[in-house]
Amino acid sequence: MPAEMKKLQRLGWLAAVFLTLRVADLLIVTVSGLVAYWARSGFEALPQLEFMAIAFAIILCLVIFNLGQAYITSYAESIWAMSIRVTGYWALVFLLLLAAAFMLKVSDHFSRIWACIWFLLSVAGFAGTRAVVANLVIGARRKGRLSTRVAIIGADELGIQLYNHLKTHDDYVEVVGVFDDRIERLQEQAARQGIEIKGRASDVIAWAREQQIDSVIIALPWTGERRLRELIEMLQVLPIDVQICPEGLGFVVKSFPLFRNSIATTLGGLPMFTLARRPLDGWNWLIKRIEDGVLIALIMPLAIPLCLLIALLIKLDSPGPVLFPQQRTGFNGRVFWVKKFRTMRTSDCESVGETNAAKRDDPRVTRVGYFLRRSSLDELPQLLNVLKGEMSIVGPRPHAISHDQQFARVISQYYARHRVRPGITGWAQVNGLRGSVEDDEHIRRRIDYDLWYIENWSVLFDIRILLMTPFVGMINHNAY
Repeated sequence: MPAEMKKLQRLGWLAAVFLTLRVADLLIVTVSGLVAYWARSGFEALPQLEFMAIAFAIILCLVIFNLGQAYITSYAESIWAMSIRVTGYWALVFLLLLAAAFMLKVSDHFSRIWACIWFLLSVAGFAGTRAVVANLVIGARRKGRLSTRVAIIGADELGIQLYNHLKTHDDYVEVVGVFDDRIERLQEQAARQGIEIKGRASDVIAWAREQQIDSVIIALPWTGERRLRELIEMLQVLPIDVQICPEGLGFVVKSFPLFRNSIATTLGGLPMFTLARRPLDGWNWLIKRIEDGVLIALIMPLAIPLCLLIALLIKLDSPGPVLFPQQRTGFNGRVFWVKKFRTMRTSDCESVGETNAAKRDDPRVTRVGYFLRRSSLDELPQLLNVLKGEMSIVGPRPHAISHDQQFARVISQYYARHRVRPGITGWAQVNGLRGSVEDDEHIRRRIDYDLWYIENWSVLFDIRILLMTPFVGMINHNAY
């Protein structure tokens, strides 16, 4: 079978499987809603409001599931990963339905039992269909239907780095051979890495025709322009993809973790490697804003009475204002004001300039302030920053401006955390990295977590952080 035909067949098969999964999800939502109603009320005709709720849920699923990337092929073999992902988005759909019912003042009409059964039946249906999909994809991969068969030309350091990267980072790429004209000189070095050089570059032609290779990647220095031209001309006789690996692969992967998901694009008709992409690109920024809006609507009814109580305790505990303003650096390096509940004596509060972080048993901290700092309740007024669009509920924590400047001198990639809006809670905080910075290694670890969050953001990831926050992020021995 020609390589291009095999590639189209593979892509078409995956597309058909996931298109079927999309249709199945919409049917599951519909049927689950009907079955839940019949289980609750008998086999009666579906009332108009319940019908509208199901129809609205279908529309939301169609939008949120697709924009939220619930159908990513890289998770196709994991029932757990696919099920957790779609369950998180289904929970978001349900929250939006509840918010709409409250705003329209029809929430009392709906049966809570019906809603619970509908939600649980749908989750079971989602998990069942994904079990079928995972088994289909696993079976197809084992039979070699999904793998892209690749040959590499180049067995020096760049070729070995590429070989190891493809082996460890992509289950759907099968490296069938490495070739190099310097076989006598490089064979021993490659063997130490567990790599066998199959032959010279010219042997790729016969090998590709016998082994049905889909792609040949040239991993040679770009400075060898003449040799690259010769190889490209030689490989034009094969009906396969011919690709050139960038020389800086090892440097990029090791030194810039945010660039590992680089993509090839065109600009003005010329090929370009896009190393850094806008975080939350496409519709993800809108999904993030919707997520913040839903969370604010759920949190505010609880937060307002709690804030009033905290304000009263602060006034009774020590003289001075309830709130303490401070400048922070946010998205794209913009400076904004955050407000926290005052936890120190008024004379010790610093809004601008040099900021001295609290230390263990700090005499500046008031009695109420000690409790607020330990529980992170002093951060509650920052919900106002979320409403203003300056912060998000989940994201890298904003630091004081003086701390930004200090940490940036230690870590060259520090300001990369400003590529998204800062958050009230974050991935670093729920992993115990909060409070004062003890040493350079502490801030390096914190930044590593922040950058990992930016690279791997999803609604489900945010939900995970939120669920961890009360148990890990709010109570921690490093907070004082």
